[in-house]
Amino acid sequence: MRHTLRFKRELLWQLMLGLSLVLGWSARAEAPLEPEPLEQGTLAERQHRAARRLLATNSYRSVAVSPSGDVWVWGNGLGRDLGTWPEIQLGTGLPVRMPRMTEAVSASSASGGGHSLILLEDGTVMAWGINNVGQLGDGTTLTGFERVKVKGLTEVVAIVAGDTHSLAARRDGSVWAWGSNSYGQLGDGTTTRRLLATPIPGLSQIVAVAAGSSHSLALRADGTVWAWGTNSYGQLGDGTRTQRLSPVQVPGLTDVVAIDTRFATSYAVRTDGSVWAWGANFSGQLGDGTQSTYRATPAPVPGLTQVVSVAAGHSHALALRRDGSLWAWGTNHSGQLGRGTESPTGLPEPVPGLEGVIAAAADSVHSLALRRDGSVYTWGHNQLGAMGTGSDRQATPTRVDLRDVRAMASNSAHAVAIRQDGSVWRWGQEITDGTLITRATPERVQGLSHAVAIAAGAFHSVVALQDGTVWAWGDNFRGQLGQGTFDAGQDTPVQVQGLSDVVAVAAGDFHSLALKRDGTVWAWGANYFGQLGNVALELYDSPVPVQVQGLQGVSSIAAGLDFSAAITSDGTVWQWGSTMLAWYSGDMMPRPPEPAPGLSNAVKVVVMYTGLIALRADGTARQWNVSPFFAVYPDEAFEAITGAVDLVASASSIQILRADGTVWNFGSNLYSERGFPTEEATSYELAQVPGLSGGVALAADSFTVYALRENGRLMAWGSNSLGNIGNGELSVHLRPVRVKLPCKLKDLSAAEGFREHHCHAEP
Repeated sequence: MRHTLRFKRELLWQLMLGLSLVLGWSARAEAPLEPEPLEQGTLAERQHRAARRLLATNSYRSVAVSPSGDVWVWGNGLGRDLGTWPEIQLGTGLPVRMPRMTEAVSASSASGGGHSLILLEDGTVMAWGINNVGQLGDGTTLTGFERVKVKGLTEVVAIVAGDTHSLAARRDGSVWAWGSNSYGQLGDGTTTRRLLATPIPGLSQIVAVAAGSSHSLALRADGTVWAWGTNSYGQLGDGTRTQRLSPVQVPGLTDVVAIDTRFATSYAVRTDGSVWAWGANFSGQLGDGTQSTYRATPAPVPGLTQVVSVAAGHSHALALRRDGSLWAWGTNHSGQLGRGTESPTGLPEPVPGLEGVIAAAADSVHSLALRRDGSVYTWGHNQLGAMGTGSDRQATPTRVDLRDVRAMASNSAHAVAIRQDGSVWRWGQEITDGTLITRATPERVQGLSHAVAIAAGAFHSVVALQDGTVWAWGDNFRGQLGQGTFDAGQDTPVQVQGLSDVVAVAAGDFHSLALKRDGTVWAWGANYFGQLGNVALELYDSPVPVQVQGLQGVSSIAAGLDFSAAITSDGTVWQWGSTMLAWYSGDMMPRPPEPAPGLSNAVKVVVMYTGLIALRADGTARQWNVSPFFAVYPDEAFEAITGAVDLVASASSIQILRADGTVWNFGSNLYSERGFPTEEATSYELAQVPGLSGGVALAADSFTVYALRENGRLMAWGSNSLGNIGNGELSVHLRPVRVKLPCKLKDLSAAEGFREHHCHAEP
């Protein structure tokens, strides 16, 4: 306990120091590094350097290894996902030093985010993360909270984590594999999974390994490359698309010094500095200017010379040249090429403004680079905190750039609001005309005025006007705009057909609801779980409003996911559609609305992933779960709710507004939805959101929470992955920005070599 507390104090100090240092860095230009060619050396020396992975990344988290053996990790998730449990129980999207890790030399993380590996100086391997198919190599399929040692492995010199399998090369040149083997990716001639590391027959003198989704590569000391596993995109490079259960040599490749692969595209660097590529090419990741399904044999990437290593992303790639420049090609929908745009390129181009690079890593939506001075840079989409810039979330309540707000609603991608003058505003990410549009600050929706009620679906929005009409915009592939059609939707609001005298609206992911003044409820859009509440439709979608059967005297409505709910004038809660029960019970037949057991005297109902929460007239709350397997919040947590005047739910927290204008909550803080920064996995105990008062209403989606204050200002906290916070900041970085490490990892110069130091000692 004493060690844990000491470490937490040290971590807190480091995070505070990191913030001040980062602010300082942003205020001054980074000093350019003098050009300094990377070392060449013999074939064996170059292979050894390229096999060492100083950076590892996936969509959920990133890992950096310093020359002193420390490991830094950042991203989203619990400490068991980051490898920091129990000292650090929760990721914050900012880098933290991994506890009890001082002798690391290499790291690797699975592209799917499931598990990670660390190679230690003594030749052993540590693993953490998901273990459902034995990818941690501890002899079990149990996913624990702490790091475990891979059993039976010593004298390891290189490691790699595939999506659900792992590889290690030992000093004697053998390769050992464990985890999933459904496609023969373990190379032992079978498709049997292995819970313990098992040697691959027929491989010797191996100095480096690489792994894709379900295939593997190995580099021999003689410069040849060997491959095995799935081959649906020709990623094995043998000229076929035939799956191989045992290693086969990749023909035509000699004098190779480095390899890498991700998903289904493979790369090799030869001693002459050329890069060769083969496999999937649906985004131009082969780098030859073409975009095709695949190529089953290696071919050179044109325009690249003096390359020393390559980093494979899901559908883009990075090449590190001897002069320290970094070149990129392939998909660029999230800015992962670092060129300042989102336009793809099928030919390699340099990442501008980046020099002195000594290592790089890439995943599906972002890239990382380690410079010679020990600083780490990143670019792309920081949707889950794996870029370490802090732009993916807002841990404390922050002002939305919108005044005089009267009402608002949100879904996981976007938010909408009504101002006091009746105008309608939107921000975040929407689909319009089949195109994704992201707004970092609120923008007025043209053509709408006198709005009185508003709702947000997954990618569509619905608003009721003072004259009783309903208007909608956004995605329409399920008919959720109520136009009588199924199409890509539109950016301009259109009137929903056949509705009048409407006083309230609600929206699930792909369906919409309207409450009329006469107490009837109408629904349109998706109906695959019966969420429209009309048995006559069976499970067919409806692009026009239909009346929800059997409901009269309704006073309020709610919707979320594929679920719908209503409260009648006597306080009874009614429900129809499905949350997640149908996936487990197999019962997806539509039913008319039915009362939710145990929910009465309700004034508001909230739809969750697992069921419903009802706010009662006396300020207490009750929950109803569709299955006992989803009893996420214990009953005693709801017993603690008193004096509530409003209530909302994110994916993993409950937010309560009390009559005195303060906001309280309980649950998880995975996306900072508790409204305060913490490294601990918070309990179910009720806690107040610090520094927030004067609240009059709440709203929430899966990962972001909003509080409307009595002065008309809107406050937001939680995820900002799609611009949800609305404060002008986006989590997309189209050009390289500095990872918010509280220090530089190392300093490398030709005269002095590595200058190792404690991270907190030098900015």
